[in-house]
Amino acid sequence: MGFLPGVGTTEMLIVGIIALLLFGRNLPNVAKNLGKSFGEFKKGMSGFQEEFRNVTRDAEDSVRYTPSETKPATPEERPKIKASDASADDDFSAPRFDLE
Repeated sequence: MGFLPGVGTTEMLIVGIIALLLFGRNLPNVAKNLGKSFGEFKKGMSGFQEEFRNVTRDAEDSVRYTPSETKPATPEERPKIKASDASADDDFSAPRFDLE
């Protein structure tokens, strides 16, 4: 049985017997309805996957980077950062060790 790894012939036979006991003469109808439901589920999933692909493709197209549209900032255009601009709450300093 290739579609369910780890489930052998004996296990499938036991499941079949239990299904026959539970559903009896209605088993063909139950199997048909289960097959229809699975088909609808697959159609819904493929529709969802297609919509997801469309949305991601649209997002990628809208965010595409084209170097010809931009130019590097000149030194005058770059923001100036002063040492006094750093907040007193920043803990990005290196640890200090007393070497005696």
